[in-house]
Amino acid sequence: MNSTVELIFTIIGGALTLLTLYGALKANRKFFLSGLCFFSILPIIGESMGYNADKASVHIIVILVFIAQFVLTFPNNIEFGPENTAASKLVGKISLAILVFNIGGIIYIFCLNSGVPARFGYFHVAFSLAIIYIIIKRMTGKGPLWVK
Repeated sequence: MNSTVELIFTIIGGALTLLTLYGALKANRKFFLSGLCFFSILPIIGESMGYNADKASVHIIVILVFIAQFVLTFPNNIEFGPENTAASKLVGKISLAILVFNIGGIIYIFCLNSGVPARFGYFHVAFSLAIIYIIIKRMTGKGPLWVK
């Protein structure tokens, strides 16, 4: 990846990370999900640009994981309340899935020889911390249930 593309990805990724962190701190579901959702496009584009036959399976797996994250975090206007226990339980499972995706991104960038600059790994660290923050707040009853 050339330096111009890395700079663009860094600026956009940083802005989307800040949007997610702001959404987590302010319990704003739309900002939280928008940052995560649209950040997912960056690894899809980056892995598509870096695609080569030697590591084709790795690139495809990373692309599929972030397509799944994009779909799961796509912000919508569907509202549900705490009385909808199925939706409330599903939110918890989706949160854990997104956390696992981002921890996988951390491992992929920092621990494996992926060639991805470390600054992108820090974005995944920030996303993971935001998700952990929301999960802890939700489990203690002091945080949002991501309703309405």
